[in-house]
Amino acid sequence: MIDYGKNINQATALSAWWKLADKYNRSLPPQPVVRKLPNGTLKTVYIRRGLISKSVIETGEKLILRYIEAFNQARKLNLVKNEAPSLSTNSVELSRLFQTSDRTVRAHLNVLRKPGIGFISQYNFRGSRANYELWINPEILWAGQTEISKNAPCAAPARLQNKNLPHIKQLETPETKEKEITHVDKCGVAEQQGAMPAGDGKTGHTITSDTGPQQPAEIPVEAAVRPLAAKKQATEAGSAARAEKDAQKAVFLTYVENFWTIAWKLLYPTAEFNEYCQRMAKNAIYFGVYRGFKAQLSAAEWEQYHLQAIERLKLAANYYENHPDKHPPLPYAEFKPGTGYFDHQNTRGFEGTHDWYTRQQVWKRQQKVNDALRRAEKEIRLHKQGKLRDELQRKTPLEMFRYQETRLKRFGKAALDKFYAQFSTQIPNS
Repeated sequence: MIDYGKNINQATALSAWWKLADKYNRSLPPQPVVRKLPNGTLKTVYIRRGLISKSVIETGEKLILRYIEAFNQARKLNLVKNEAPSLSTNSVELSRLFQTSDRTVRAHLNVLRKPGIGFISQYNFRGSRANYELWINPEILWAGQTEISKNAPCAAPARLQNKNLPHIKQLETPETKEKEITHVDKCGVAEQQGAMPAGDGKTGHTITSDTGPQQPAEIPVEAAVRPLAAKKQATEAGSAARAEKDAQKAVFLTYVENFWTIAWKLLYPTAEFNEYCQRMAKNAIYFGVYRGFKAQLSAAEWEQYHLQAIERLKLAANYYENHPDKHPPLPYAEFKPGTGYFDHQNTRGFEGTHDWYTRQQVWKRQQKVNDALRRAEKEIRLHKQGKLRDELQRKTPLEMFRYQETRLKRFGKAALDKFYAQFSTQIPNS
């Protein structure tokens, strides 16, 4: 029996809807269709008619989100008793929310109301000038809430797969190109699930049972673990016989723990993940973000890479904050391998933030160069006017030029060429 007083798990409800739509589509019998090929021969193909289209499935997803919003509001007003409340709305309102036409909304609702599909369990029309009421099948909304199994979806916020980070073509320059992590693990998700070393690295315990949904630990986003310090702690805590490799392994687990804690806080702030789902998320991070730590990097280089990964998380969080209609998918692949947000195969997930980070570094570097050029121009001008501070005013024009030239050299040849182009006519002779 369904307890209508329970919260609706968004991810579980969406998962139930996807499974229901897939089951319905698979149940449709293939029908023969004769097609005439360009060479004049006839070919019989079998197709399924009446499939639930992708756009209808997306409308169902949006209706679930809209219903959950209305349900939570009804609970605040103490209107939820022993039955599920209805959603009072109209096609014009839904078309505005769904960014489509009201005609499309009506057509999709007609499909979702079909008894064979079972998405809308009840529909009450009150005339063309009033809102209609609809009820979504409670077996979808409260699916799997009586028991949390190993294979149950995590209690994450709704994540539509077509709302991922947009892929940005990589922008690289010789001065800003990052050191790539090579030797990428090519195993599938199913093989990777048990590949991450047991235990969580930070707390030291091994996950052996499911304790139910949990919330992220309250760790400040700024508290990114610095691997060199973690390595020192791991080495000191070990016995004399413990190899350096074991200490480094503990550090790697600390990276993953720290990264996941911050990712949970930034990207999934309202989500609940049970221990199994956390384990899967960390596994995806271990292989997707850090490539199984197979790259031959020094401790300092791993530290730099880890801190860059945290910065990339902040870029992703900023993106979703500025685009509230878009959401990252679950951290790991739930159905199709390589579609989890942290899977390295998903170029529209966290993998795409590498290009964002590179662009940001290019922009920051250019800003520093522009600031340095403006400062050089200002100080050379004030030097000519005799208004510069004493330690610089005592320099000759040539010494002042060489002083600014030396400061620009640290930004590279491109910055120095801009300096020469800007002051080529002002180079002193002596």
